[in-house]
Amino acid sequence: MKIQLTKDKAIDISIPGLGGGGKGKVSKADLVGVELFSDDEEGCPAVRLIRRKNAWHLAAFGYVKAPDGELPQRWEDTPKQPTWELPREFQSPVAAIAVNSDMGSFGQASADAIVQEMIHGTVHTDAPASSDSGKKRFGIKRAPGASAPKAADPQPQRTPGRVPEFPAAGVPVSENGRRFAVRPSAEEGFHFAVSLPEFQSLWLGRLLPEGRRPTAGSIQISNAALMASVLAQPEYIAAKGSVLAIFVRDSALFIAGYKDGMPVLWRRCPGDCGYNAMCTALKKTLGIERDLIESVLADSLIDPKPALEPFLHPIMEQLELARAYLASKHAMNIEKVLLMGLPAGAEHWQRCAEETLKLHIVAPAPFEGMTVDKGVEIKNPHRHLVALGAALAASEVES
Repeated sequence: MKIQLTKDKAIDISIPGLGGGGKGKVSKADLVGVELFSDDEEGCPAVRLIRRKNAWHLAAFGYVKAPDGELPQRWEDTPKQPTWELPREFQSPVAAIAVNSDMGSFGQASADAIVQEMIHGTVHTDAPASSDSGKKRFGIKRAPGASAPKAADPQPQRTPGRVPEFPAAGVPVSENGRRFAVRPSAEEGFHFAVSLPEFQSLWLGRLLPEGRRPTAGSIQISNAALMASVLAQPEYIAAKGSVLAIFVRDSALFIAGYKDGMPVLWRRCPGDCGYNAMCTALKKTLGIERDLIESVLADSLIDPKPALEPFLHPIMEQLELARAYLASKHAMNIEKVLLMGLPAGAEHWQRCAEETLKLHIVAPAPFEGMTVDKGVEIKNPHRHLVALGAALAASEVES
């Protein structure tokens, strides 16, 4: 959906279309994807993609310095708008910004549940209005005497009156100081919904300077961008957009399902099952330090199976539940799973899945099928999945 920042500038808050198994129309052919406020110590993961002769080229890869300041948590935290300039190699015409925000949301729900989320958070407040409450804040005019919306309230009270209507896909919606966008799921009655506080979306949309490359063109929640990172994968395209995928992050693991290029499943695995938890299990059982874990996983002289089995067993259970769900709800027979974002040890996940579920796990490189331009060096590509997904999702948005 579009947010009008100024008379001449709008920005899209998007959910990946995941359309047509990679055969959908691409409206942008040169764009950069950046992940903001990740835990990566090296900076903000960034990639630049250029489409030439109907194929994606990786034109730039690396990290960029984060913008000054913190992502605001309330209107009062945004008295000054920083200006963020990207290095020359990332100055494509359009930038897709994927943000890690504790106040953002992305997930699968029914229409009624989404409407309840749109209602949730509307509060009465008796706080006195500040002296500047009638001034414009990031393009939104507040009436004199109106107080700023609270960032969070543990027990919000609903304001009587109009009940928000469920938004049609692509229709701009603003409720409770939040921006909402929805996209139908392949499962009837369910939708994917994303929301972000207005002050955060406007702050993000105005980070990049006017009149220079790149122009901020899309804002995405990091998990939505992560889900889109498979769009250019040869396995995804060969399966015509009908796959089951695992996304491994440092502190979490997600399972995603796609049918005919439409999202049908997105869930976070319960418990502590990210890459850090895997490393902790190896460290405790084998008594090795963190910096040796990748070499141990690749060294056939040391068998990590005793340490990995207790860690992988709950993940295999979740995979089996996801596979059963796709079979019963969507008549999908899943025999192959894409494993994305795992830095090391994929062969042990593959062996466990074969032994316990008779399921084949494929662990492709994140930029599999793309042409890497001369001079572009790829290092730790698993950390750039969100940036990659942000660029691929934004390429589907019509200008």
